[in-house]
Amino acid sequence: MADRQTDAVTAAIASLLAVTRNFFPMLLWAFTIVLLVAIGFATHFVGLIITMPIIGHASWHAYRNLVAPV
Repeated sequence: MADRQTDAVTAAIASLLAVTRNFFPMLLWAFTIVLLVAIGFATHFVGLIITMPIIGHASWHAYRNLVAPV
């Protein structure tokens, strides 16, 4: 929403379209996020210091590749 100055409904629709068009890669990415967060929890949250920026950065790049530029 901040990247494109759109409302929440438009952003939600774009997200749903991205997921339906790329279901299995998105499912794999979801499992990867769960695994990395679980590793962060298992290390008493210290691992989240490393994993959260990586997840955020990779998610941003995935978003930029999935959603067409304005």
